[in-house]
Amino acid sequence: MAWYRDWFRDANYNVVYEHRDESEAERMLDLIERTVGHDTRRRVLDLGCGSGRHTIAFAKRGYGDVTGIDLSPALLAQARAEAAELGLTIRFLERDMRDVPEESFDLILNLFTSFGYFETDEENASVITNAARHLSTGGWFILDFLNRTWVREHYVSHDERIASDGTRIEQIRWIENGRIEKRVLIRNRFDAKEYVESVRLFELSDFERMFEAAGLSIVNCFGTYKGAEFKPETSPRLIVFAK
Repeated sequence: MAWYRDWFRDANYNVVYEHRDESEAERMLDLIERTVGHDTRRRVLDLGCGSGRHTIAFAKRGYGDVTGIDLSPALLAQARAEAAELGLTIRFLERDMRDVPEESFDLILNLFTSFGYFETDEENASVITNAARHLSTGGWFILDFLNRTWVREHYVSHDERIASDGTRIEQIRWIENGRIEKRVLIRNRFDAKEYVESVRLFELSDFERMFEAAGLSIVNCFGTYKGAEFKPETSPRLIVFAK
């Protein structure tokens, strides 16, 4: 079920997710700094950094030691190009998010639902375990995930749109075996392709068990990027801060 290995490497991924904006990343960083404080001496690691929205935002705020990990060479190339254009020094590494450098970090991030991709709960939990192993004393691990209850009540089973380059994107979603599944159909003048996404739907009690097993203590839970209190029945996100 390693759907992410092919999908994140495909050029069409950026076409489907072209609507992601920088303001969302800035709101996330505002929430992080309000919660853990603003200290640019912290060593930052972003697991599943994609095109570098959050890593670049940290570097722009003066953080001098920022690392991003992602499987996609295409997304990393985009991140490196933007960082170079802005004159920012950021280390981007092409690797699985479970393959953390043998170093210590003060702030480890797993943001924008970059979790739950793997087939087994043990594999998914290993992301948290590995992050905990590489946290410095007093360090923070921050995980930004879907709220399972909200997803079950609000997911859109089908939608279609036209991307800015004229590509037609059709998305079909359903819930099966505790996962939110998505089939993405992409059609342009030349061909048609199909991709899948599959994310395990964890809830807060699941994370409490995984964090405790990894030796982490949950300190804060938020339900939005603006910092609203997490409410299981109504919050769109589940954003966990642990030490």
